[in-house]
Amino acid sequence: MIAEEKQIVTIKNLLMLRKNYAVLHQEKLCKAKIQDKLCFSVLIVLFTLFSSCSKDDPKSEEVIVTVQTEDKTFTIDENPTENQLIGTVPGTTNQGSVTFSIMEQTPVGAFSIDTKTGQLYVDKTSIYDFETNTSITGKVKVENGAISKESTIIITINDVDEDIFIGSIELRSQEEVDEFGLNNYREITGDLKLREDEDSENPIIDLSSLNTLETIGGDLAIFATSTLQTLEGLNSIENVNRCIIYDNQNVEDISALQGIMVTRSINVTNNPKITSLGVFSNIETLESGVQIAGNNSLTSLQGFNNLISTGVGVGIKHNENLNNVFDLNSLTTIGGRLDISGNPNLINLNGLNNLQTVQSDVWLMDNEHLFDINGLQNLTSFNGEMIINRCDNLQNVDGLIGLTSIERLQLYNCKSLQDLDGVANLTSVDAVAIIYNDSLNDFCGLTNLMNNSFSGSYSVYENLFNPTIEDILNDNCSN
Repeated sequence: MIAEEKQIVTIKNLLMLRKNYAVLHQEKLCKAKIQDKLCFSVLIVLFTLFSSCSKDDPKSEEVIVTVQTEDKTFTIDENPTENQLIGTVPGTTNQGSVTFSIMEQTPVGAFSIDTKTGQLYVDKTSIYDFETNTSITGKVKVENGAISKESTIIITINDVDEDIFIGSIELRSQEEVDEFGLNNYREITGDLKLREDEDSENPIIDLSSLNTLETIGGDLAIFATSTLQTLEGLNSIENVNRCIIYDNQNVEDISALQGIMVTRSINVTNNPKITSLGVFSNIETLESGVQIAGNNSLTSLQGFNNLISTGVGVGIKHNENLNNVFDLNSLTTIGGRLDISGNPNLINLNGLNNLQTVQSDVWLMDNEHLFDINGLQNLTSFNGEMIINRCDNLQNVDGLIGLTSIERLQLYNCKSLQDLDGVANLTSVDAVAIIYNDSLNDFCGLTNLMNNSFSGSYSVYENLFNPTIEDILNDNCSN
């Protein structure tokens, strides 16, 4: 019995040991699996870290710097100006920026370069003479740090007609006039300006060295000379854009310009000794206008007898001895204002009899001996104002009889003016101002205007008689 019990106990112990072994074995397996998972996770983290480190490593993405350029050929006319732009040498890089430098050039000193932009400029202008050099060569380095490329440069020089001066020139002394004249130019593509320096020690006195000039593409301007007396030397000039003769105190004779053709405008101002404008007799039209002012020795407008039209205005002003405008007898159209003012010896406007169109104003002011304005009788309307002011000898305005429509009628300070019969045909005026006319006592010339529903401004006072609109409508228009 005892032996059987011992056997049973032994069997139970064996079963227990087996169970414990299974449990322990299962725990080991679990721990192994956990360890495997931990090891795998650690490997993943390490791999990720390694990959990240690899990306941050500059050696793994090192950029190779490259520079690009190309050979270039440029073309330039001979006789350029100093620092004139020739062209640009190409240069690029894939990282940062490039700089440019000249490696060689033949002849030496022909060009310079902007180190940042690659722009080439003329250096020594004397090199660019076709008769001496037909081309210029060189090499330019384009670099970024230690990396560089070369560009071969060829500059071809064009031969130009050397009796043509390209551009404009201003000559300010006799020395400059003579030096320029040595070139024997036939044409100047721009302006020719003769403008003396103030208080010059070498004033312009002689233009004979310019006698080869025939054409000026821009303006001929003769300004402020102090001793020049004639324009001899300019005899061959045939064409100019504008002719300006301004403030020349001793110029008497401009006949050297006889037959000159002017396309745009003429301005002859403040030349106290000029006596004739006959040089302009071939001109029929002007794109711009005419200004004749301050020429105290001028007695007529001889030279404008063939002028038919202007694109802008006509100004005849402050010419002390001008006594007629007969030579404007061909003028039919003025594209701007007609201003005849400050001519104390002008007697009448005969010569303007063919004038039909004025696009802007008509101003007659400070012509103290102007007796009549009958030369304007063919004007019917214009887009501006009619001003007659300080014309002391004017007794009537009969020359305005053709007018039917203007913007404003203004009559001031005409001491001898007695009636307004000359505006009897006016039917449309925006404003009327008639003031300080000591002898004016007859306003009946305004009756037609007032009867056409006049609604503009009306200023009438300080005349010998000063009727209201109502007075004129009621036939109380004269004293």
